[in-house]
Amino acid sequence: MRRRQVIKRKPIPKFLAKAIWEAENDITVEGSKQLDIVMCSSILALNRYWGWKTDRLSKLLFLQQEIWDEVGADNDISMIKLLDEECDIELTNHEGVSYKDVIYLNAEIDTGKDLSPYEWLRMRQNQKKWIECQIMACVFLALHRKEGWGAKRVKELLDHAQAIKEEFNYDPKLLCEAVMNEAHYDWLGQLKEQEKEEKGE
Repeated sequence: MRRRQVIKRKPIPKFLAKAIWEAENDITVEGSKQLDIVMCSSILALNRYWGWKTDRLSKLLFLQQEIWDEVGADNDISMIKLLDEECDIELTNHEGVSYKDVIYLNAEIDTGKDLSPYEWLRMRQNQKKWIECQIMACVFLALHRKEGWGAKRVKELLDHAQAIKEEFNYDPKLLCEAVMNEAHYDWLGQLKEQEKEEKGE
């Protein structure tokens, strides 16, 4: 009987472990910020230009979460690539870089690949630049798949939402206040309710 070979991995240096922890924390913080920015700008656009009221706006939050879970469960193709394939919308980040120039966003994801700690760190640091685009793609895919929106209308929403972000200087606090004042919609309250439901509270 052959003995199973045990491969011992070298421990991760403390400085690298700290850098990875900081990168993961940055993604969490940035994710929360961008969720407010993207959702509030989309909510304001839907209210201003399509007349969506509280019930439909609340539905958007759950549709967005459904798509996030659906695509996350598959994990073979990025949300941004799916949006391009289904709606012909090519998203770029704030640096003007297309997702097509980023390997892990453009190609099929090799979930079996074992990344080194350095590769993992670089990937997570790069992902921070694409959080806004990932959430945007999720919202637009939700409207396309669940509400039957065509590519033309999705692009119109993209343009309106972008203008609204610039109107409020990408300030999540101002956007949340505008949603409450204009659309009479408690975005932060709805988000907390959804989080409670997910935790089973």
